[in-house]
Amino acid sequence: MKARTANSLSYKKWLNQIRAFSSIEGCRTWLADRYPEFQPGELREVIIVGAADEGIRLSEICAREGIAVRAHVDDHPQKQGMTVGRQVIVPLDFLTDVDPQIPVVIASHRVLKVMERLTNMGFQHVAPFGLLQVLKPETFAPHMFHSGLLEDLIDNAERYEELMESLADEMSQMVLDAVLGYRLTFDPRILAPIIEWDLYGPKNLIRYGENEVYVDGGAFDGDSVRLFMDRVQGKFSRILAFEPDQETYGRLARNFANDPAIETINAGLHRRRGTLRFDNAGTRGSIITDSGEIEIPVVGLDEVLGSDRVTLIKMNIEGAEHEAIRGAEKAITTWAPKLSISLYHNPSDLWTLPLEIVKMRSDYKLYIRQHDGGIIETVLYALP
Repeated sequence: MKARTANSLSYKKWLNQIRAFSSIEGCRTWLADRYPEFQPGELREVIIVGAADEGIRLSEICAREGIAVRAHVDDHPQKQGMTVGRQVIVPLDFLTDVDPQIPVVIASHRVLKVMERLTNMGFQHVAPFGLLQVLKPETFAPHMFHSGLLEDLIDNAERYEELMESLADEMSQMVLDAVLGYRLTFDPRILAPIIEWDLYGPKNLIRYGENEVYVDGGAFDGDSVRLFMDRVQGKFSRILAFEPDQETYGRLARNFANDPAIETINAGLHRRRGTLRFDNAGTRGSIITDSGEIEIPVVGLDEVLGSDRVTLIKMNIEGAEHEAIRGAEKAITTWAPKLSISLYHNPSDLWTLPLEIVKMRSDYKLYIRQHDGGIIETVLYALP
């Protein structure tokens, strides 16, 4: 990655803090000292916010470890009234009658807005579930987003320095340092000043033509396809939307069945055509090649496109981004499409994915933007 001048490196508060640690153990001790109520062995009772997979998993761990769950809340209407462990799920407003000194664990990857709300309600000790996962991974098995997270920061501090130097604008430097700060401290308030809530819509960054060919890796039911169509005001040449989950793909296909310019493909993007198995336990999301509960088809983008043109590629594909980028090498090197790539499924994706791309084309300019208040929605924009 091409280095920028040293004078441009004004945003390294958290990177410098990371570089100051001499060991993973020292970093973990420093982090535990910031959250004395959540230190391993000290946590005796909790309030859990979030009743999706991670909230259910946390409840199960608490039951096993003898940690009392004093309340379990979720504002989603479909969650309320269901029972998780010994707790009936209630709305977050229920906590107005609960002791605000009880530690609160947010079992969600979107934490900023919930933390602000809890703080305004008077709760003194609030932290994301990810904090417990890095402080005591042997008890609170890490989600793939947090697996080896502190180790990645400390072991690859020089790589993050190189990435900082390679970024194309000061906003990207600010974003990278804030993202590193959140990963080091689990305080989402560090992210607040740099968040752009418009997912895949960074301000004043991407310019669209009237004949865009858009590849959507991880299209779900078409939400990001619709975002793209709105941004180009319906003027595009072709869309290829990839979604491996069969049930979700059914909705995607139905949603665009009447538009011949939109091709929906029931497969995930990967290096080449084949089949992968996923472990569906909790939300760990680990790809397993020889076992697992869920089997999905995958395909390389170059196998689908052949020599056809592409102008924009988006990838949000549950940790398969490295393989999918390799499977799109011909398209990237030939057409230099605009790229929007998720950087958070594995901790090291934050620095390895930009490196992967500039190895293919050194003329890309690299930008990073943050689109939510937590570990998710950190996106690389590589622009020709």
